[in-house]
Amino acid sequence: MIVSTSLIRRREDISPAAFKSHWLDPHGPLTAKLPGARKYDQNHVVADAPGTNDAARRLRVDGFPVLAFDSPESRRLSHGSPEMAACNKDSLFFIGAVARVISDDGGAQAPAGSEAAIKQLLLVPGDRGVFALPDVIAELDGVLGSISHTILEQGAAPSSAVPFIGFGVSALAELWVRDDRSVVANAARLEREAPEVATFAVQVHRFF
Repeated sequence: MIVSTSLIRRREDISPAAFKSHWLDPHGPLTAKLPGARKYDQNHVVADAPGTNDAARRLRVDGFPVLAFDSPESRRLSHGSPEMAACNKDSLFFIGAVARVISDDGGAQAPAGSEAAIKQLLLVPGDRGVFALPDVIAELDGVLGSISHTILEQGAAPSSAVPFIGFGVSALAELWVRDDRSVVANAARLEREAPEVATFAVQVHRFF
């Protein structure tokens, strides 16, 4: 699948609660109308959770909307659609900065029972060079499953008036962990061995 993951930061004049509320509705139903989309998840960052580290908080990303498409052509048609234009217009009401990462997930799926697991997004900023997140994930505790994305293109959101968030991404992965104990143990290990990895604990809202 071709995956479009956006990194979004709330407007500074919008409270976290207002940001979350607007993203869920009306923005969520607007995005759910995009033609050709096969999956749409909102990943809301939980900034004070053990699975969100200092490296993540410094990036000031408040959420990751994830859309999946069957092909690059389907994704391009969707992003050029009137429905996307409506999303871009609505984004101005609650998003202060954004970046978009287009990737291939290799057809990987979330693990069975992922709804009850703790989900994290792992991100390495673009100034860190080539970074092998699968090797890092292989050493972590309590991992139920993961999806490592092959990044195809990235940058500012095309046709959007929302400013670019200001940094690129060299590696991106989704991770599902069994329990809080594993998350805490992994956080300590990552701090020692891979401090450049920003980890975000997220609350998932799946639209389809």
